[in-house]
Amino acid sequence: MEVIARFAENAAVVRELSDEQGLYLLEANVSGKEGGEVIQYQYMRKGRFPNHHEASDTAICIVYIQNGEPVHGYTVAKYSPETGEWRETK
Repeated sequence: MEVIARFAENAAVVRELSDEQGLYLLEANVSGKEGGEVIQYQYMRKGRFPNHHEASDTAICIVYIQNGEPVHGYTVAKYSPETGEWRETK
């Protein structure tokens, strides 16, 4: 949440999924500027997980949702296991 908080204040966690290694998916929402718009911040740990969740990098993405449908999104930060730090991508 600390990294997500860099991009979004007052985000409400809507889903958390964990396995034996800990948290692998976190989704947090904030209201968008447009009516019916939600901005979702998604943290996903690198790996393959149940329910077809899979990520090639540990990253945080933003997904814009309009009236319940995703309309676009992009990656805002990736975690570097070599340095132990997050780097912004946009």
